[in-house]
Amino acid sequence: MKFRLLATLIVVLAGVGAARAQATFPHETDNAALRYWFALAEVREPPDDDATRHLFGETIAGRVAWDEAKLGPILDSNLDALRTMQRATKLPVCNWGFDYRNGAAMPPWFAVRGRLLSHLNELQGIRQMAHGDSRTAVDTWLTGVHFGQDVSRSGPVIAALIAHAIILDNLHPLRDSARQGKLSEEQKIELSKVVKAMPEDGFDWGASWGVEFAIGDRALQELRTTGKPESDDNIRAYEEYMLAAQTALREPPNEVKSRIDDLESKIRRLGKVEQNWIPSIRQSNEARIRLATAHEELLRALTSK
Repeated sequence: MKFRLLATLIVVLAGVGAARAQATFPHETDNAALRYWFALAEVREPPDDDATRHLFGETIAGRVAWDEAKLGPILDSNLDALRTMQRATKLPVCNWGFDYRNGAAMPPWFAVRGRLLSHLNELQGIRQMAHGDSRTAVDTWLTGVHFGQDVSRSGPVIAALIAHAIILDNLHPLRDSARQGKLSEEQKIELSKVVKAMPEDGFDWGASWGVEFAIGDRALQELRTTGKPESDDNIRAYEEYMLAAQTALREPPNEVKSRIDDLESKIRRLGKVEQNWIPSIRQSNEARIRLATAHEELLRALTSK
């Protein structure tokens, strides 16, 4: 009897073990944005006193040396956010999930927290470089560049402008480190290959103008259901302008400069309502030029002896 009971228990326990062995978990997401949201939620603001703000800004600008005692604790309190963001950059897809076609808007805090996360990443690279770990510092700043590129994805022009600032945050310390002789020749060669593979203006600005086009076009079409619909001619002129702007912003930024005046003059011939839905193409192209300049300066610093 005891033998039968023991045998029964063995069979039951074996079944439980098999069930556990066969347990499955949901596949991890390949969408970086889902992890970026967690990183943005985890970011902690640095102390708000004048001295800390000044030191924070001056260190980022490269005007003062790294101060471990004063800035180290700020980074330590944000390591979870930084690690989450940095892991997210390894994922192949980034869709932020904003349903712009149905009136969704980017929350105002998104830009503030995104830029803070970028500055913290920049500071982490500065800290690593100050501790003599140049290879990790370079990887950290390249991660920041990738984060900026992901911020630009599936968003309108405001997202592109935030993204351009984040990329600059991390290109500048790479450039400065190369200029100051902090990178070995081997590192410079490796980094040069990575930088040459990047778009000189950071990412596809035409895509952000495409999103902007879709948002504005939907809004104009919806006016047809109100008492003040826009004419077909006005909507068509808006669409033609946005397509022309989108095409221009896919050309090299310095070559587009000569076309900006012409494009801006066309805006003034559009209806007042349509004008309100068009961002500044000059502002977008000036941001592209800043990125292209930083890209060129970095390449030059990497190839100089």
